[in-house]
Amino acid sequence: MKKYALAVASLALLLPGTVPATLHAQVVYARGQDVSPTFDGWEPNSDGSYTLHFGYFNRNSEEELDVPIGPDNNIDGGDRGQPTHFYPSKKWWVFSVVVPRDWPKDRRVVWTLTTYGKTRLAKGWLQPEWEVDKGVISKNAARDPSLM
Repeated sequence: MKKYALAVASLALLLPGTVPATLHAQVVYARGQDVSPTFDGWEPNSDGSYTLHFGYFNRNSEEELDVPIGPDNNIDGGDRGQPTHFYPSKKWWVFSVVVPRDWPKDRRVVWTLTTYGKTRLAKGWLQPEWEVDKGVISKNAARDPSLM
């Protein structure tokens, strides 16, 4: 029975239109793609304030982009320490924004980034599911050697 199942599975891979979606190769672009800002989570601070962590995903495998602070790269209309140079691939925990202890739980910190004519937003807020700690941060950092 095992040989039969293996033969059927192997045949399914060879027939057009039967390849499972998870087996399709991901298209990789060297250049010309946009960058999306990401909200990576938040953590409480000992003084009662909160730190919101942001990163980005540069969809290019080779191209690095520069976007100066201004209308194409701002957080709530200004500069909060966000990057202006974007290396290829996903980058976690690139910078943080500290908000006060009385920050409303549903209020967002919004990072707006425009590259290649596409405007993307990352919205960070104190949603319980997005709470992180140093352990989560270090586990994700271990996946990206550039963070170490």
